[in-house]
Amino acid sequence: MRLFLSVVALMTFLCPSAFGQKFAPNVVSAKPLAPTEQRKMFVLPAGFEIQLVAADPDIQKPMNLAFDDRGRLWVTDTVEYPWPVKPGERGRDTVKILEDIGPDGRAQKITTFADGLNIPIGLLPLNGSENALVYSIPNISRVGSRTREVLYSTYGYNDTHGMTSGFTVGFDGWIYACHGFANNSSIKGKTGGEIKMHSGNTYRFRADGTGLEQHTWGQVNPFGIAFDPLGNLFSADCHSQPIYQLLRGGYYPSFGKAHDGLGFAPAMITGFKGSTAICGIACYAADQYPAMYQGSFYIGDVMTNQVVRFEISYDGTTPKAKPVPFLDSNDQWFRPVDVKLGPDGALYIADFYNCIIGHYEVPLTHPARDRTKGRIWRIVYTGKDVKATPSRTDFATATTEELLTDLSHPNLTVRMLATNQLVSRKAAEAVTKALPREADSDDEGRARVQLLWAAQRLGRLTTAGLT
Repeated sequence: MRLFLSVVALMTFLCPSAFGQKFAPNVVSAKPLAPTEQRKMFVLPAGFEIQLVAADPDIQKPMNLAFDDRGRLWVTDTVEYPWPVKPGERGRDTVKILEDIGPDGRAQKITTFADGLNIPIGLLPLNGSENALVYSIPNISRVGSRTREVLYSTYGYNDTHGMTSGFTVGFDGWIYACHGFANNSSIKGKTGGEIKMHSGNTYRFRADGTGLEQHTWGQVNPFGIAFDPLGNLFSADCHSQPIYQLLRGGYYPSFGKAHDGLGFAPAMITGFKGSTAICGIACYAADQYPAMYQGSFYIGDVMTNQVVRFEISYDGTTPKAKPVPFLDSNDQWFRPVDVKLGPDGALYIADFYNCIIGHYEVPLTHPARDRTKGRIWRIVYTGKDVKATPSRTDFATATTEELLTDLSHPNLTVRMLATNQLVSRKAAEAVTKALPREADSDDEGRARVQLLWAAQRLGRLTTAGLT
């Protein structure tokens, strides 16, 4: 996946006292484990439990995860990676929908939503429809169960571990995404926008093909982006640093690339010589985990078989990150390539289960590369003073008043899904009426932030609404 692991880059981004030199070999000699046995190999802080959501053969190798407005979990999975299907041939990769996830974590129903895909990574279900935005070499398309419409093309795919990923709806309604290492892309929208990107960058686009803009310049190989509760954007990057706050128009370190003369954007970690195989990022903005785990970012490292927690503090207005242990595995096949906060308050992990993960260190033709095994895990808190999970995770059937109530929910995923649902319903009148009554609410401003952004997206934000 999103790895640039030259020999020089093989240095842990974690503090040596906490994680030492824990790197999986380039080719793991141990045999793969069944999911029930693999689960026994995880190490978590007291009170946490890891549960299996899905595994091969029901899914193959998962890459990106996303939740829709019905609370269902979508996943892109592949058997083609690392070799793209030749032009004119039909791919074997899919998008699947997982639903009816029970207390034990298992998805009771798994449906293939789309097939015939070619290393699909970026994924975003669209509100109010049975459609999704999917990247499949070499385009982003609006995909339905029977229809496909190309919205943005054409993306480079010379390096299949450096393609576009991490589609995430922003507070402003744009979709934010990563562009990875070593690929050259000249992209045009269906009815608007054109950008050219080389190697690591981030950009944003409109869901209908009408807008396309570069957001930041640089990073080596970003794979995963996430927002915090105030709408600040963060990414996970391979080789340069594991976490950045992304400032619009900012430049970030990359291989031999200069900044714009104003310098690189502020770093979140200092005294640090580089990250390795970083994949996926989620901000834990919810209240199911204990307070000390809230507000942290959780990032996968596929070379050390870990999901690392980054505690956030502030130096003035600049966020600083400190890595601390969270999830470890003694199974070196464990490869956490994506991390998502679910509407139930759990963290979901896409496990690209494999004995080989390096794209450059091991020949792509190596016969040991696994093409079929994959798992999705869920991390829940079951310890002291555990809180009940949200009573509703289906926002498509909620009333407008219920959606307005959800805007103050402690879980950011709940708030964003509710906001997106209000916007897709064009509930401008309800949003503007709700703004005054939220001015003095005791929810730490959560609902007001969401209402202001919803009003802006609906074209109803006024000066009065900002006071």
